[in-house]
Amino acid sequence: MGLPIQSTPTYTCVLPASGEEIKYRPFLVKEQKVLTIARESESQKQIFEAVKSLLESVTFNKVTVDKLAVIDMEYLFLKVRTVSVGETSKVSTQCDGDDCDGRVELLVNLEEIDVIGTEVDPKIMINDEVGVILSPPNVANIGNLEGTDDDALEIIQRSIVSVFDQESSYEASEMSNKDMKEFIESLTFKQLELLTNYFEELPKLSHTVEGTCNKCSEVTSRTLEGLNSFF
Repeated sequence: MGLPIQSTPTYTCVLPASGEEIKYRPFLVKEQKVLTIARESESQKQIFEAVKSLLESVTFNKVTVDKLAVIDMEYLFLKVRTVSVGETSKVSTQCDGDDCDGRVELLVNLEEIDVIGTEVDPKIMINDEVGVILSPPNVANIGNLEGTDDDALEIIQRSIVSVFDQESSYEASEMSNKDMKEFIESLTFKQLELLTNYFEELPKLSHTVEGTCNKCSEVTSRTLEGLNSFF
């Protein structure tokens, strides 16, 4: 006779970008081990893939994580982590004090983390005649990137829905990768900044927390954003 396997509780949340209600369960010990191995590897790709696999498992394989907006993936992971291992997380950071090599342990209450920002206008005019329609990046758009400057341009390219002028609209899905890359690389730095600002203004997880240095007792404040800050 096999040992009894207990059932896990089910929770629900509403994703901030899509507005979709998602059912999920806490992750299991075997699933947490995979997360721990990924974190210790310090590989962003490995961490990202581990989180994706975990979220699909805990949502009963009803959610295709690649199709989620990045903010929805981060929000869902935060909710799952909270019910799985508790509502607090410890983050260690360098002291802000002058000539101090001490460390500050920040205690983060995950239930206090908010989604900040509002809906952003996807229409960006890069000059008087030409504009771009953007969409928030989804998980598939950033999953194989490492965060380099070239990757930042790649994210912008992948997030372009269309380019338009006074006469026509050009759907990105109908353009070749070469044409889209040439369009991005032909932008001035000021025009590129206009597109970059769109991504900076998108809703995101953010939380400011304070802690005291273990050496000089100076108070250090940190604003935590993004998945890695709460991993």
